[in-house]
Amino acid sequence: MRVIIVLLVLVVGLEGCKKNPDFIDLSGTWTVQADSISGTVQLPGSLTENGIGIPVSDSATNMLSEPVRFTGKAVYEKDIFIPDSWADKTVELYMERTKVCQVFVNDSLVGCGNSVSAPHIYLLKNVFQTGANRLKISVDNTKKLLPLGGSHAYSEHTQTNWNGILGKFYLKSLDDISLRDVQVYASTDGICRLSLSLLNTTEQSLKKQPLNIRIYDSKQKEILKKQISVDVPSGQSLQSVSFEIQNPELWDEYDPVLYRLTVDCGRTSMEKTFGFRNFHTQSGQFVNNERVVFLRGKHEGGVFPQAGYPSMKKEDWLHYFNVVRSYGINHVRFHSWTPPEAAFEAADECGVFLQPELPLWGRYQASDTLLINYMKSEGEKIMQAYGNHPSFVLFALGNELEGDTAVMARVTDHIRKKDNRHLYALGSNNFYWDPQTHVTEDFFVAMRHGKITSDYSSDLRGSFSFADSEEGGIINCEKPNTLRNYQQAIRTLNKPVIGHETGQYQVYPDFKEIEKYTGVMQARNFSVFKKRLEKAGMLSQAEDFLKASGALSALCYREEIEMALRTRGFGGFQLLDLQDYPGQGTALVGILNALLEPKEVISREKWTEFCADVVPLSLFSKYCWSDQETFTAALEVANYGKEDLREQEIICILKDIKGTIIFEQKYPARYLAQGKLTRIDSIAIPFQKSDLPRQMELSVALPSTPYRNAWNIWVYPSSINEKIREGVIQGVCVTRNPVLFEQKKKEGTPVLYIPKHQDIMENSVGGLFTTDFWNYGVFKNVALSLKKEPSPGTLGILTHPDHPLFHYFPTEFYTQWQWWSIIKNSRPVIMDEWAEDYYPLVQVIDNVDRNHKLGLIYEEPGYEGKALVCSSDLFACKEEPEVKSLFYSLLKYLTSNK
Repeated sequence: MRVIIVLLVLVVGLEGCKKNPDFIDLSGTWTVQADSISGTVQLPGSLTENGIGIPVSDSATNMLSEPVRFTGKAVYEKDIFIPDSWADKTVELYMERTKVCQVFVNDSLVGCGNSVSAPHIYLLKNVFQTGANRLKISVDNTKKLLPLGGSHAYSEHTQTNWNGILGKFYLKSLDDISLRDVQVYASTDGICRLSLSLLNTTEQSLKKQPLNIRIYDSKQKEILKKQISVDVPSGQSLQSVSFEIQNPELWDEYDPVLYRLTVDCGRTSMEKTFGFRNFHTQSGQFVNNERVVFLRGKHEGGVFPQAGYPSMKKEDWLHYFNVVRSYGINHVRFHSWTPPEAAFEAADECGVFLQPELPLWGRYQASDTLLINYMKSEGEKIMQAYGNHPSFVLFALGNELEGDTAVMARVTDHIRKKDNRHLYALGSNNFYWDPQTHVTEDFFVAMRHGKITSDYSSDLRGSFSFADSEEGGIINCEKPNTLRNYQQAIRTLNKPVIGHETGQYQVYPDFKEIEKYTGVMQARNFSVFKKRLEKAGMLSQAEDFLKASGALSALCYREEIEMALRTRGFGGFQLLDLQDYPGQGTALVGILNALLEPKEVISREKWTEFCADVVPLSLFSKYCWSDQETFTAALEVANYGKEDLREQEIICILKDIKGTIIFEQKYPARYLAQGKLTRIDSIAIPFQKSDLPRQMELSVALPSTPYRNAWNIWVYPSSINEKIREGVIQGVCVTRNPVLFEQKKKEGTPVLYIPKHQDIMENSVGGLFTTDFWNYGVFKNVALSLKKEPSPGTLGILTHPDHPLFHYFPTEFYTQWQWWSIIKNSRPVIMDEWAEDYYPLVQVIDNVDRNHKLGLIYEEPGYEGKALVCSSDLFACKEEPEVKSLFYSLLKYLTSNK
């Protein structure tokens, strides 16, 4: 049987060589031995894709599940036929992406590699014999072999800790002289310098070797043809060639113009695409080709659930970048890993700015020379492999690093010296508890600048876990308004600042996703969550939980983004995330799922009103007003678009929920400078008195453009001024006494019970306005380890806007800003023992780890609507107009016949 297989391989090898006598494609069937498991696999691919590994029977809730998993050394073998024409030739073995490798030819070790960020390339001379050869490749994905810490290049939480060989995979015979690499240094004035790496495999210098260089523009027209002759010494050498392109078209996010370069050296030809761009910093901001850039970014942690690893195909990455661009995103940060060539090619075409990183989530120390040398080497390989791409603009040493900043600076300077075409940072959010920039950094990425402050003035994002900030950050803790920004945190920095991992707002699972995982990864975690909810008797509410929590999450993301846009001179943000991150506890923090599909919790059109290159803004002090007040706001426009906007008109409209226009005014905007936040005017709108509360929409638009934005505000009648107190009020007994409550409800007297928090402490959870940060289980444990109170862990409210309870308190079915004071002062009551078919009038959505049925406002069953409980301490926020209105609405409901 072995003889037959070898003969078949020889035939296949001969056919391949007929098509290209210098090239052997290694893709196809290989044998594999992984510990005691043996079989055949298709390469390129992973062991899991091929069904090789230890069956995974558990249903982990902290990540998606693989059906099989293998960690360790897997040995892949194949018989290769080497033609006579390859005799005495140097042979290149190319593997686009793999893990720690050893390469054997006819049982002799001929090469080793350990890059997880760039191709493995082996030059093999006098290794192969003509005819049949046995090629054996050992791939080891054991984490401890490399000093990567928690890098997402290896994390089983995201792209999985796969074992295999991915992407391009071949052998190539090299001529005596071959072109090994081309680096293109193109400046916006048209000057191009090429650094050409040549390999002379002979022992003598070869004179006057011709090099043919061609440049093609974006329309594939040849615009330069140049031939030079060079002397090539034995071994590896560098040659430098310079030329000028007249009036080059520049690459940017709006016109991602690419040029194509071909270099011929003998029978060797190499093709590269590149762009003319100048991405730099100026006056504390990012600038590309003299246009200020505001980075509207997302995080990419390696979420590829269908394959379990990042695609090596450009069409897949084109889909990825087209989706994120359609949501206003122009930037992607790769958390502690670097994507493959296909990602850079697609980003080049789509006009997306990229920040790859070294594969490290850990610590730099001077004594750890193994790590230092590895990271220097990885950095060099990343620059050589991907440095030509105009989309590659930022680079960092890893994620949330600790240790010796002097060592980090030396590593950064080492890589910058190798390639100065990018901007560099020592890491993203280094020194987690006290992030500080370093003089060698071109830009600063952090969640705050400095230590935690009680007034949030050091924060660079609006949300935090309860473990590392005062009760979850400014959005949860400060009365909502549209004035806040990050100006204070960046005031002493003279370089661009990017908000790190902004958002992290949970959305309830969409159980319809389970059947969509048709590839390597399985959503067993979703199945567990579904069973838990069913056991808790609330499975019928799953879709409502998704919609309500998702709408609140989108509301919070909106505030995050607008806070960044309201900050003059800010560099941008990196959302965590536009899409779900189904690892590290299962963090469903996106408005898109892990497959980049919309959850339909906010429309793309509504999202891009505030996540776009040009955004109208309105600055006002609060969302809830009395009709005795005059609404005041300042109007601004953040213009980070393609150009200055001249002779524009701003239209501002305030209308009620029925569409009746309360106020309409046009304002001239003669000059909206690109890269600036421009103040247009201020408005003052006296409210008309009304007997009922009103929800209104304030919109600001540039009518001759697609740019508009809108905010809800609420106006409450001054006539609703019932003092929040205990006693009989409008025929209702208002009490904080549980004994009196029991007495009155048995008497059939209308009664409103507003319990004191200490009376319900043991049977309630805390009040959280935002949806819970990242994942309840993960950060609960972190908080407890730090002896801090964990987050309440909830995901907003679910209610019914048409219910008569809300006649004097207009609301949507989900949390909006008018609920802030009410929720912040609440302790939702645990109602797990109540009847399965009983639901609170205002229900608080719990997380998937705990699954409580939680009531914020609920009726005691069996008392014909006469006994109502509100677990928000309305007494603590009794002066707020929205609180007065809710109190009044509760009283009216209890005495109504509805």
